[in-house]
Amino acid sequence: VIGGAWRAAGSSFLFFASGAIIPVLPWLFGLTGLAAVLLALALVGLALLATGALVGILSGAPPMGRALRQLAIGWGAAAVTYVLGLLFGVGVA
Repeated sequence: VIGGAWRAAGSSFLFFASGAIIPVLPWLFGLTGLAAVLLALALVGLALLATGALVGILSGAPPMGRALRQLAIGWGAAAVTYVLGLLFGVGVA
């Protein structure tokens, strides 16, 4: 048996968890403030570009176009989330 529900669930969990840790890394290593935010944006940007390019390669599409599309979607979602946080007065103490 190549796959199965448990393997799919386990691999999905591992991939999501490994992706979710990327924006938190600067704070885990002691950075704070604007430096941490900028490094998190850069790390996430690199991860988005890499996954987008990989999808392009695997699907036979141009990797750069897919990479930039993935970056725009990811950073766009982060921007919308940030603006919603501002509108609803959500902050981190």
